Amino acid sequence: MRRAILTGALLLAALPAAAGTLDPRLAVRAAAAGPERVSVWVTFPDKGFTMAGRPQALAAAATALTPRSRARRLRAHVTPLVDELDVPVAAGYLKALRALGLEPRAVSRWMNRAAVRVPAAGLLELARQPFVLRVSPVERARVTFGGQSSSMDAGSRLPADAAGSGAPFGGPRTTPASSAGATALDHGLLEGVLQQIAVPALHDSSYTGQGVLIAILDDGFTDFDIDEALAGRSYAPGHLRDFVDGDTIVTGPTRFGERHGTIVMGCLAANLPGRYVGAAPGADYALARTEVDSIEKPVEMLNWSVAAEWADSLGADVISSSLGYSTFVDDSTNTSYSYSDLDGHTTEITRAAEIAAAKGILVVNAAGNEGQTQWLHVLAPADADGDSLIAVGAVRADGTPAGFSSHGPTFDGRIKPDLSAPGVSVPVVGTSGDPLDYSSNSGTSLAAPLVAGLAACLLQARPAWTPRDVIRALRATASRAATPDNDIGYGIPNGRLAAGLPAPLRLAGHGRVAIGLSGARPLRLGDRTQATFLLRSGGAVHARVRVLDTTGRAITTLWSDTLVPGPPQTVDWDGHSDGGRALAPGLYWIAIAAGGDVAAARVVFLR
Repeated sequence: MRRAILTGALLLAALPAAAGTLDPRLAVRAAAAGPERVSVWVTFPDKGFTMAGRPQALAAAATALTPRSRARRLRAHVTPLVDELDVPVAAGYLKALRALGLEPRAVSRWMNRAAVRVPAAGLLELARQPFVLRVSPVERARVTFGGQSSSMDAGSRLPADAAGSGAPFGGPRTTPASSAGATALDHGLLEGVLQQIAVPALHDSSYTGQGVLIAILDDGFTDFDIDEALAGRSYAPGHLRDFVDGDTIVTGPTRFGERHGTIVMGCLAANLPGRYVGAAPGADYALARTEVDSIEKPVEMLNWSVAAEWADSLGADVISSSLGYSTFVDDSTNTSYSYSDLDGHTTEITRAAEIAAAKGILVVNAAGNEGQTQWLHVLAPADADGDSLIAVGAVRADGTPAGFSSHGPTFDGRIKPDLSAPGVSVPVVGTSGDPLDYSSNSGTSLAAPLVAGLAACLLQARPAWTPRDVIRALRATASRAATPDNDIGYGIPNGRLAAGLPAPLRLAGHGRVAIGLSGARPLRLGDRTQATFLLRSGGAVHARVRVLDTTGRAITTLWSDTLVPGPPQTVDWDGHSDGGRALAPGLYWIAIAAGGDVAAARVVFLR
C-alpha cells in the first residue's frame, strides 16, 4: 500500500507542471489518462479578494448570516463572529470550472473547494489551471450504522432502570399507581431508556428542547411523515435537504437502510404520550439525507461536511449524527488511512465537525459499533476533541458497556467515547413500513440521539450556557466523572444533575481546575454568592479556594481540603473577611489553586 503511494510520487515527479498541485494519490490515474471519471476536490488558493478587500468580504459574510445563525453564534460567544471560512467560494472560480466542462457536485465554503467528476485524462489539465491550489481525491469510507432489530408489541414497556431516577429537576414527580416509575409525561416505550439518563426530570420541568433547532444528518427518513409518533410535525422552509440526490426529498427506498434516519429521529423527536416520546419532543428539526444506505460499502463523505455547513446557515443549535466512518479508501490508488489518523484533526469529516463546533453548534456523534471488530476504535468524526464534539458510546440497561460499542483512546491518547447512553434493545419506531409498528434495535446510533436530545433540553433550561458549558456539565455530573475510561468515557449522563449546576463552569487558561459563580452578583451586604469548583483530571491534590483583592492579597479562605476529579463542589461567600469584617466595595476574585493550576472568577462587592 505504501509502495503504491511511492509509485504515484515518482510518476508525479515526471510531470513537473502539476507538481505540488495534483495529489500524489492521483498520479497513477493521471499517467494512465483513461476515460473513466474520478471524483476529486478542487481546492482554491483564496476566496477571490485581496487583503484590501478583506474587510468588505467579511462584512458581507456577517450580513449574510441568517438571524438564527447570528443569534446562535452570539450566545455561544463565537469570536470573531465571522471569519474567512464564512466567505463563499469565489464565483469566478466556479465559473472557471464550468468553462472546463466540470459541474461542481458540492461546494464547501469552509474548506474553500468544490467537488467535481473529471476524466482521468483531464486531471493534469485541471491541476495546471491558475485558479487551482490542489486537486485531491474525494475520500471514500465504510460507513457504520446501528445494529439488528426485532419486533416489539406496541403496548409493551421496557423496565425502568434505577440509574437516573429520583426527584426531578423542577420538583416532586407524580407517580401514577398504575405505572411505577412513570413521570408526569408518559414516555411510553422509551420511559426506562430516558430514565437512565434522567431526561424525564427535565421534561417534568417543561424543558423539552423548545426553541432549539436540531439538525439530524443521516440516511433516508422514509415514512417520517406518516409514522404515528412523528406525524404532524411542521418544518420550516428549507429544513429538508437530500444531499445525495440534490433535492428536498429526504425519504428513500423502503428498505431498513433508508429508514435509519427515521429510527434516529424517533429517539429525538417522537411525541406520542403514552406510546412513544423521544428525548427532545419540543425541539424544531432539520433533516439532511447525507448517506446512500446502511450497507457496508464505500461511501463519499463530502455530503456530511456540506450538510454541516447547511446546518450552520440555518442556525442549528445541535447536530445529531449517527454516522461513523472507518477504513478510509480513496477512489484511485486504494490507499487507506489507519488508526494513527484518528487524532481529531486529520480526516475530512472530523475537520468539518471541528469547524461546526467553532461556529457555536453542539455536535453529537455516535462513537461507532466496532468494539468487536478488527477496527475496535471510535470512528470519524467521533475522534474530534471532546470540547468540540460529544462522542457517544452504548451501554446496557444495567450500565455496563455494550460489547459492540467502539473504544478509545484516540491515537493521540484522548479518552473516548466522551459519554455513553442506552444502546442495547432500545425501542424504536417501526422498521417494517407500518406507521403503527415498533421494534427494538441496538447500536451507538441510538445512544447518540438520546444524548443530543438531552443536550437540547439543557440548552433550553440554561439559555446562557454555551455548547461547551453543556458538554462540561454533562461530563462533570456523569456516572464515571471521577474515573473516566475508554469503554464508556465519563459515563452515563444525568440530565437532572447537569441542569442543577448553578452556573457555567469556565476554565482559566488550560489548567485542570474550573470555577464558576452563581447567586447574587453584584454582591451586597446580606447576599451570598456561590462558587462551584471542580478538578477535571489527574489524581487527588490539595486545593484551596480563597477570596483575593485586585492586588492578589488573600482576604479569606473559603475552602481547603483534598480535591479529586469528579462532580463539582460548592462554597458560599457573603462579602466578609476571615475576621467577619464587611469588605469595602470593589472588585474581588474567588480563586481555586490545586496542583499548580489556578482558575478564578470575578465578583463585584457593593454596599
